[in-house]
Amino acid sequence: MGLFDFLKKKKQPEVEMPSTLEAGMASQAEDFIGAFSQPGAPIDSAALDYSEASLVLVDQVLEDFFQQQAPLPDDLHFLASAYVFETARREFGGRYLRGDDDNPFVLVIGPDSAQVGVCAMAKVRGRAVNGPEDSLAFFYAGIAPVVQRGVSATLV
Repeated sequence: MGLFDFLKKKKQPEVEMPSTLEAGMASQAEDFIGAFSQPGAPIDSAALDYSEASLVLVDQVLEDFFQQQAPLPDDLHFLASAYVFETARREFGGRYLRGDDDNPFVLVIGPDSAQVGVCAMAKVRGRAVNGPEDSLAFFYAGIAPVVQRGVSATLV
């Protein structure tokens, strides 16, 4: 039996799809952390604790792409975005909605009368392309004041 026949007959493991967008995003954020658990990783995965301070580490990863003027791979873009989203959702709550081309997902925080839309995906891509002017820490620091004011806004 050849290798192709062996692989063809090998039963593929079933991948369970998350039941909600929130579960899916949480899983992707965990995958982001896991990507840096290898020895010699550019950042310490143990410091990725969903705190506001940990976003500096995500900035460091994206800074490397900026410095090298290298395109941010789509999978890393999504995983880093999921980590930023989940950091905000753990602090402020909220739910995910589908967005547009620049922000395929948006975290919506607050009641209908004062919803804050957090558009992290364009910001993550912008950080890799534009550098420190699109700081994730600065972006994140802007969420709390808007939520506390109780006004509707979209943060991009």
